[in-house]
Amino acid sequence: MNTVAILAGGVGERTGAKEPKQFLDMGGKTLLERTIAVFEAHPRIDRIVVVSHPDYIARTEAIRANGRFRKWNTTVPGGAERYLSSVAAVEACGNDTGNILIHDAARPFVSFELINRLLDALSEVSAAIPVIPLSDTLLEVENNCVIRAKNRNNFRLAQTPQAFRLEDFRLAAIQAKQDLNICVTDDCGLFQLYFPSKKIKTIEGGKENKKLTYHSDIEDFIKIFKENDRKKLHY
Repeated sequence: MNTVAILAGGVGERTGAKEPKQFLDMGGKTLLERTIAVFEAHPRIDRIVVVSHPDYIARTEAIRANGRFRKWNTTVPGGAERYLSSVAAVEACGNDTGNILIHDAARPFVSFELINRLLDALSEVSAAIPVIPLSDTLLEVENNCVIRAKNRNNFRLAQTPQAFRLEDFRLAAIQAKQDLNICVTDDCGLFQLYFPSKKIKTIEGGKENKKLTYHSDIEDFIKIFKENDRKKLHY
């Protein structure tokens, strides 16, 4: 079974919007609905779990209640940290086996091709992550002064979904829940923390796989959705 966990537990402080970004209207549908729709339509995805901010469970469940998403079978409250939301998603899978893809609700432009490449990679390794190269110089700074310039060819920007064999990620999640001193920024970091010897394969990400982060992103995303919807009407 291939499960997707959609992390929608943020409150959208950086967007400066009046409501969490997952509920922003993106051309007649919320951002959360736009993101879920990609995985709902993907033939290799079997189940969708949404991790919601505890204060917005009812609002999230109201979207699920409209019946448009057959694969979305559960909504669970997230934790105070991102990794705890991922742990909650794994716990919602019970003792199931297969694969899990963990994805940001704010990345609605993920492609079928990228999802396929991640799932294919899990036949060879326990974890895979989409990345894109840096286009700017990477500097190490201290006290607002440059210490050294890094070789950007050795670095990549991480995207989601990040993909794992469910049984392996479950073991990492169990340890993470018991670890009070954990400090990781994404699921790849969590997995590597407890399984440093296991390979995490990098997959070519996509420039279109953008994340809505700032207020200036909102209008750009709406324009893309409206244009995409117009193209579909012409087919």
